Parts: sequence; C-alpha cells; structure tokens
Amino acid sequence: MNGEQKGGSGAIAALRWLRAEYLPRLRACWAQQNEGLLPHGGVIADGAGADGWPGCQFNERFLQIIWNERHLAPALTTVSGQALQVISPGVWNVSGGPDFRDASLVIAGRLLHGDVEIHRHSSDWQRHGHQQDPAYDRVILHAVWQNDAAPPRAELETLVLSEFLSPAWEKLLWQMEDACYPYARQVRAGACALRWALTDDEQLRTILNAAGLARLESKGLHLLRSAAELGADQAIYVGFFDCLGYKNNREAFRALAEAAPLERLRALPSDEDREALLFGMAGLLPDPTKDEVLPEWRAAVAELWQRWWRCGHSRLELNWHRGSTRPYNSPQRRLAAGLSWLRRVDYRPAQWLQQLAASSSTARTLRQALQAPLTSAQSWRGYRDFGHAIKPAADLLGPPRLLDIAANLFLPYLNAQLALTAGADSAAAQCVRGAYMLLPPSQENRLLKEAIQRFLTPPSRSRELIRTVCHQQGLMDIYKNFCLALDNNCDSCPFRGAAAGDLP
Repeated sequence: MNGEQKGGSGAIAALRWLRAEYLPRLRACWAQQNEGLLPHGGVIADGAGADGWPGCQFNERFLQIIWNERHLAPALTTVSGQALQVISPGVWNVSGGPDFRDASLVIAGRLLHGDVEIHRHSSDWQRHGHQQDPAYDRVILHAVWQNDAAPPRAELETLVLSEFLSPAWEKLLWQMEDACYPYARQVRAGACALRWALTDDEQLRTILNAAGLARLESKGLHLLRSAAELGADQAIYVGFFDCLGYKNNREAFRALAEAAPLERLRALPSDEDREALLFGMAGLLPDPTKDEVLPEWRAAVAELWQRWWRCGHSRLELNWHRGSTRPYNSPQRRLAAGLSWLRRVDYRPAQWLQQLAASSSTARTLRQALQAPLTSAQSWRGYRDFGHAIKPAADLLGPPRLLDIAANLFLPYLNAQLALTAGADSAAAQCVRGAYMLLPPSQENRLLKEAIQRFLTPPSRSRELIRTVCHQQGLMDIYKNFCLALDNNCDSCPFRGAAAGDLP
C-alpha cells in the first residue's frame, strides 16, 4: 500500500465523494456485471478507462474496507484452488508495511498466522517494490481485485476478491459513518460486544479494575524475573530507558541501557563523564566538522568529546528514528531526561522506589511523588538537540509520559517487591495498589484503541466508562488474553456465551 493510501488525510471527504458520485455508478456496474454485460472481473470505478466501464476499478481503500468488513462469500477459494477460511482478517495497519497485521486464516486445512496485503492488481506487488521489502515477508495472503501476474512467492496464495463479493457490499457506503475509517473501525466488534453493551458501567468498571490489577501483578512478576537476572537497579534502569524511547526509539534506548550498565556509570568519577559516555555510546554527539552545532553548545560539545575519548568505549550502531518524532521528544532530549532521572535517584533506582513507598503515608502522596515533574537541566530547556533551538520547556518529560512510567514500571515493581517481602495484604502493598487505581487515564495506544473497538458499542462509550489507568490496563489485559491469545476466534472464547451480568 502506498503512503498516500495509508494516510488518514482526506478520508472523510473521499467517503462523501464516494457516496455522492460513485454509488449510482457502482449499482449500474454491478447490475451490468450480473447481467453478463461486463466480462467477469469488470470493476467499479476510480475513473473509466479508454473502453468505458470494463477498464475501471475499485479504489484500493474501498477494497481494504471490504476485507475488513468481510463482505465476501462464505466459501472462498484461492487462485491455486485451495479452500480459504478467514478466522480473523487481521488489524488494519495505518503505518508502513502490509495492509492488515496478524490475520488468522485456514488455507487447505492449515491454520496460518501472518499479514494480508490488498491490491487492485496482482502486479501491484512488484510495482510497489514489496519484493525488496522485508516488512512483507510475513504476508500469507495477497488479496486482489484482478489477477494479472504470477504470485510474488511460490508459497503465497492469492485471493481474487471480485469473484467472491457478497451483495452486502452495496450497503457498505451507507452504513459507514464519516469518521469510521481508516482509524476507528480497524477492529471488528467481538461476539461479546452485545453482552458488554447490556452491562452497566459500574459493573464493567468492577471487571476492569480486577483485570487491571491482574495486569499490574503480571507486569510486576516480569520485572522481578528481570531483577533476578540483572539486579534490581539494572532492571529498573533498563525499564525506564525502554519507556523513554516510546514506540519509535524503544529498542535503541533499551540497547543503550544494556550496553552501559549502572555499574559502569557508578564507576565514573562525575556526572559529566556519565553524560559523555551515554551520549557518545548512543552516537548522539554531533561531529562539529560535519554537523551544525549552535554557538552556545560548542564549548559543551567539545568538552563532551574530550571526556568521551577518555572513556575508551565504542559507539553503538543504534537506529534512531527522528522523522516522526516531535522536537520535544528528540532522542537527545529523552537521553537528557534519563540522565536527569538517574541523578535524582542517585543511580540506585530500586532503593529510591523503596524509600518513596516507605515515606508515603497515603496512596495519593505516593502517586504524587512518582509523578513529580522531571525538570530539564537549564542547558536543555530551549533545544531539540545540539544544533536546533525550540521554544523553551521546563520539563524534559511531560505528565503523560511520567504517568505511563508510573503505571507500567514503578508501581508494578513496587507491588511485586512488597508482595514478596511484606505480603500482598500489607499496608505498604495496599498503598501501592491504591496509588495505581488513582492514576488518571493515560494516552491511548494502539492496543487500547483496538480493545475499545472490540468490546464497546459504540466505541464512544469509553469516554464515560474508562476513568483511570487501571480501567485502561484492564481492558487491554482482557483483549490480550482472550482476543489476541485466541487469534480473534470468537467461537473459542468464553466471553461469547457469557450472559449479561456473568462476564468473567
């Protein structure tokens, strides 16, 4: 799929245009095809070809909607003659790579998990350069409108959509709301959605609280296992740097923390040496002979280079993603935030967390302490990196990121550690769980958006239902442990038959 097709801009206008101008032609073309006036595979128009309707075809986005809505005949057959059953069409991908991620299909009696790519023509695979892109190696089905080329791989099956359209596709444009695509309806509602709809908000919040606390415990146990392997301080340090990277640079920050362990940082004589080590290993020190360095940074950069050379460590080959990163979230600012946090905790994060828990008399005070602003060093207030100035900002990490770190790292670790040392029913452990349940909702991520679409009808119900991080985490936990674990196969899910009021 092309970048223009994946993007959301103009989607609403395009749908309105389809409704107003395409629908009469869609109906006429469908009627002609059914009457034999068009050769099989005649398609619905982006614009008529030189010979009229036989040369026109569906817009690729519309084909994606048809696949997502499963407006296909129940019995499907691939070009090679293999029976095809769609267990799950996958999740509509709105970024780079195949159109649908993590689909589950049964082809020739074999259950396959992978991606699905949608094209108007089979030859579009080569035309778009997918054969040279490893992102498409997991594609298990090529769904096309017209089959005009051999499969890109011998084992990759092709489905010709034009041969299996359900008549219900005609109603699709009228059923869609303007804001539904491409983001809002990436995931089909589950078979249990009606049961969720019949259950009142308070009962659902009770369910979500229980699931959210289960997710808290699961994350904590994972951190304890990491602490047993790496040491508590190193495990928390790696976890914090992982959170610094968010989705674009998570792997790079984690690799940096693993390659520059706390033990090595503590052995250095000064914070300046630690800063030089991390910036140098990360490859984030600019080369003044090639890179732009602002005048006010030149002396500091020269000093960092001198200290970095004395460290004697090699630069890591890290892949930093900067293109879609906001200036305030640049790798340089995020690394400066990590250094600021390490100074705050005196390079002993486990001890710092334990002291915070011991000194917090209530869940509210513990929550406030964990979300205390991480104020930037004066030198970083107004800069994206060493060569670009931005509007000054006091905090290196905003409240939403601090909230995510508290919910996904600090509180899960404290909860697991206190349950191990003081008991799950101790006052300290109850204080930690109370702080967790007081956290307000965090920013939505892809998993949460999918879960909302899966369970809540209408999805806008989430605005009233979800009031805390615990509710969000609970919804994601249910989605992950039921829908994703069962490959979105509602027939195998215990939620399907749950009566109203009897949800697990």
